[in-house]
Amino acid sequence: MKALMFKAPLQAVLTERDVPEPAPGEALVHLAYNSICGSDLSFYKGVWHGFTYPVVPGHEWSGTVVQAGGDAGELVGRNVVGDLTVACGSCRHCTVGKPTLCADLQELGFTRDGACAEYMTIPTANLHRLPEGLSLREACQVEPLAVALNAVDRLAVTAGEKVAITGAGGIGLLLAQAVRLRGGEVTVLAEPVPERRQAAHALGVPHTVGGDPGELVGFVEKHPEATPDVVLEASGYPLAVQEAVEAVRSGGRVGLIGYRIEEAAAMAPHHIVVKVLSLQASMGPGDRFGEAIELLAAGTVDVDALLSHEFGLADHARALDVALRRADGNTRSYFNLRA
Repeated sequence: MKALMFKAPLQAVLTERDVPEPAPGEALVHLAYNSICGSDLSFYKGVWHGFTYPVVPGHEWSGTVVQAGGDAGELVGRNVVGDLTVACGSCRHCTVGKPTLCADLQELGFTRDGACAEYMTIPTANLHRLPEGLSLREACQVEPLAVALNAVDRLAVTAGEKVAITGAGGIGLLLAQAVRLRGGEVTVLAEPVPERRQAAHALGVPHTVGGDPGELVGFVEKHPEATPDVVLEASGYPLAVQEAVEAVRSGGRVGLIGYRIEEAAAMAPHHIVVKVLSLQASMGPGDRFGEAIELLAAGTVDVDALLSHEFGLADHARALDVALRRADGNTRSYFNLRA
């Protein structure tokens, strides 16, 4: 089978490998689509955490089960998506329902082979069935949509609250839709790439600003009626975190969803104390896979604005380059693994 492999920082190669054999409790999935996440790009550059070279990347995927043993045999032939986290299930974090903090965490696409290949093995417990009628192309966005839903719920966004978002990549655009689903109102979104701002407008965000320092705060000062109760930071840049704590109302909440290992900057954290703000981090999809599948199947969430550039695995170099440079109006590149 064909598989993309990250061998070392900035070294991605297309390889020919044997189709993997699923271990007991695992399934073999014939992969269909996988989108390129910002974490994949950081991993490609060698500035990530908890990863292993060489490995097949990819964790935002969809596919069809072709082999599964035991009680999971009924999954064969079913279209599925799945959680990337493979936790031990017994450490103190796992036992309280926080598998992303597992002491012995494995992650598909980071520490074990992921979805940028024709086939992948995965624990059957990680799989979620897809309903008929939901395309496999759309379904590769189930995992990032679950991440967005989990973040909005961890920040406890409620009906009538005003929300600002920093960063309009795939997660930022999904956050905008998740906020609306919870009854909140996205008043403004900050993003430096013009095409991504256009995508946000197409999804109903009324106002956008560029990503330069001070633009979000300046907008809020000119439009006090848009002052956010909550700011969701999806870009991962420290200066955007600073912007968030300055733009949010006193007593408000800031959600940290994006992060970049390689980025650091001086900050003025006194705003957090003086304004008595609450900061809440969110990582991973939590238990929102089921809801994300239902929303996509119902057509409630639009992912066409996200899936901007399709590539085959053989064109991986261009796919990674376009995604890294955010070129050609790129919002989210993705691989068609059956092309």
